[in-house]
Amino acid sequence: MMSAIAARYLWQLSASEASTLMESRKVSPVELLDAVLERYDRLNPLLNAIVALDADGARDAARESEQRMMQGKRASPLDGVPITIKDNIHVKGFRATWGSLLYRDFLPPRDDIAVARLRAAGVVIVGKTNTPEFALSGFTDNRVFGPTRNPWDTGMTPGGSSGGAVSALAVGMAPLALGTDAGGSIRRPASYTSTVGLRPSTGRIARAHGFPGLAGDFQVIAPAARTVADIELLYRCMSGPDPLDPASLACAAMSDGSGERSRRLRIRCVTSVGDTPIDQEIVSEVRAAAAVLGSLGHQVEEGSAPYDPDTIDGIWGTLSAVGLARVVAKHPDWRERVHPTSVVTGERGAAITAVQYVEALDAVIELRRKIAQEFEVFDVLVTPTSGAHPWPIGIPYPKQIDGRPAGPRSSAVFTTFVNAAALPAINVPITPSASGMPIGMQLIARYGADETLLSLAREFESARPWSARWPKIALISP
Repeated sequence: MMSAIAARYLWQLSASEASTLMESRKVSPVELLDAVLERYDRLNPLLNAIVALDADGARDAARESEQRMMQGKRASPLDGVPITIKDNIHVKGFRATWGSLLYRDFLPPRDDIAVARLRAAGVVIVGKTNTPEFALSGFTDNRVFGPTRNPWDTGMTPGGSSGGAVSALAVGMAPLALGTDAGGSIRRPASYTSTVGLRPSTGRIARAHGFPGLAGDFQVIAPAARTVADIELLYRCMSGPDPLDPASLACAAMSDGSGERSRRLRIRCVTSVGDTPIDQEIVSEVRAAAAVLGSLGHQVEEGSAPYDPDTIDGIWGTLSAVGLARVVAKHPDWRERVHPTSVVTGERGAAITAVQYVEALDAVIELRRKIAQEFEVFDVLVTPTSGAHPWPIGIPYPKQIDGRPAGPRSSAVFTTFVNAAALPAINVPITPSASGMPIGMQLIARYGADETLLSLAREFESARPWSARWPKIALISP
């Protein structure tokens, strides 16, 4: 079946391209799976992106997909397409360690809703990808599996907490990945690896079976891929309400922004937040990318951030610490089994009063009202996805940005407010740095306007395509 394309290039296919070739029977799901498994064998030992593999189960699923393909009965456009799934998402048949020794042997009894929808669509689950402990860090490392490396520079982190997902994507271990995003966990790693990561509106992808949220409803299921078209395929496969998730029922009643596809948009470009240090090379490239949107007919103006970073950090610090404290309290020996940073966070969370916690929830409500009002003035926010470039393995966060001292949340200054406000946001790759490392631009729309966001991202991709960029490590491997 490979007369149309050489076997060695199957791993470079996007999900959309692979689907078209399978529809015309020029490539089989089994051949595609074999290609990505070969990538795993060659590159995963260097990157540590995939931490659990089920080659036999994946081959069984690929063979079933091939049978449907030959009968002209493909289950969906994604039938036969390989995917990896982050290790904090419940997938029946795979351990879900959450990056922690506390859950090293935990086997989920069932798939989460999004995973079940993927299986029904015929998607081939290849394995689970690495995440930091409890998916709380901006870098990917843990005491169960160790660090994941950035394929653009293996001495650097791919970020977190979906670092394993994007590292696998960036070298062709699968054309699709499923992660989560509670404070930028898919968007920032995507920006560090020249991939696309979408944080949908809260409730757009239903959830019911999984680990408890550590920061209220901030965390969502988050698709990642190498192209916007692939993100759209994956998003549409999983999105939609489910009675088990009330937030999904509320989101389903919202307009998705599809009526805005042809309208020129009012875009505010924000490249600074308070006195937080931001790398000026990133600022320059984001402004240039925003100018491209202006050249496409959109109204682009520079403006200020519609949120206070200290308020966001306070909300995040309170909710995530209390969330972690309630999880670890179920394990009497947790202090001996989690990372020292998690011990500090868990103990801090246990000391937070009920009044302080409810005050943080009140602040979230107030933020969402304020942001809704701001979106009456503009349609889309454009920002850097991260305020910093990737930093070395073994360091939890960049200690300096733009020659100035930086804190643990400095690189996340543009992303966490999105989760607090329940908004949809997407990272798209823009012109790389002078050193060749990827840079990402974040597009943010009002709550529920996911289609507006995807349409704008697709426009930008058409004007400045990036899918031909591959890290050297991917191209020098046979």
